[in-house]
Amino acid sequence: MRRLDKPSYSLIKVVLLISISFLILGLSKKPEKPEIKEIKIGWIGPLSGQYASYGKMVKVGTEIAVEEINASSGVDGKSLVVLYEDDQLDPKKGVAAFNKLVSVHKVPLVIQAAGSNVMLAEAPIAERKKVVLISPTCTNPKISEAGDYIFRIAPSDLYQGKVIAQVAREELKAESATVLYINNDYGVGLKDVFLARFKALGGEIALSEGFAPDTKDFRTSLGKVKATKPAVVFLSSLYQEAALILKQAKELGIPVQFIGGDGCFAPELIQRAGGAAEGMLVVNMHWNPKSTETLVVNFLEWFKRKEGKEPEVYAALGYDCLRVVADAIRRGGSTSEGIKQALYATAGLLGLTGPTSFDANGDVEKAYDKFIVRNGEFSLLSK
Repeated sequence: MRRLDKPSYSLIKVVLLISISFLILGLSKKPEKPEIKEIKIGWIGPLSGQYASYGKMVKVGTEIAVEEINASSGVDGKSLVVLYEDDQLDPKKGVAAFNKLVSVHKVPLVIQAAGSNVMLAEAPIAERKKVVLISPTCTNPKISEAGDYIFRIAPSDLYQGKVIAQVAREELKAESATVLYINNDYGVGLKDVFLARFKALGGEIALSEGFAPDTKDFRTSLGKVKATKPAVVFLSSLYQEAALILKQAKELGIPVQFIGGDGCFAPELIQRAGGAAEGMLVVNMHWNPKSTETLVVNFLEWFKRKEGKEPEVYAALGYDCLRVVADAIRRGGSTSEGIKQALYATAGLLGLTGPTSFDANGDVEKAYDKFIVRNGEFSLLSK
């Protein structure tokens, strides 16, 4: 057998060493992580059931903002993806949806579209899991103290209730008022603020009476209203019950000025109440679809292309909320902690419903407008 000479043996040894080195390097090298090209966030709201109108309006506004942002390179080059869940305005369903979004989809932020009662049920979990929870429409005063990760872009009922009371007492010159309120977190919270402010302004409360959600017959309560003859009846209610109250009041021949808050601001109220809604006053967050500002004009055009009709304030709030979230992600990154810190640092971000700045409680202060139902639609009253 032919003996290998020294130089040939050395060459083989070097080649083997080099091969082994490359093999070791290949084994030790960690596989590159695929670049994240999208940012997922959660969204929960009533998309079915009797309160679906609220959720659907907010959802359309959210979708428009997402489409607009993603059409302009997304957020730092990443597409924004919203995962939608239906809670039917039920706290138990809302909590289940929240847990699913956080545990399964690992979202850093969840938008609670509507329902103070649902948001208050989710808030302790959001705090415990350190996930940002933000709402475009929830207004119960308790939300202010719900935690460090809790935000909303609609003002607390502490502001709305005072504005409604001032309209009733100072503008309508009402000496007395009756309150009919839905017995949930929204209705009770708004009612309490209205009562305190109206009495502080020197007005008298003729009657304050609650009713359960889904109530259909209000004739007993309206009989009391007719007997006490208040100058104003404040409906601290959602539009479904408010529409029935208006219809039944007309049937009973009760000539009184009705006034409502944001829960009554829905085209369905007018449709369901028919002519009985004419003349009702509604106080709601600022939203002027007649504005010539570029942001408003563009939103109106996008909404009409998508829905074929005029948008309501809830669509505008859904749009604003998503833009606030996207802005916070740009500045703070896509972690819950980064988003939270960026939200607290938000100052005067312009939107359809006015500028957004958060205080230490994650709350905002915004202007309110007055509307009257006239000729079958909500007409903005001049200030």
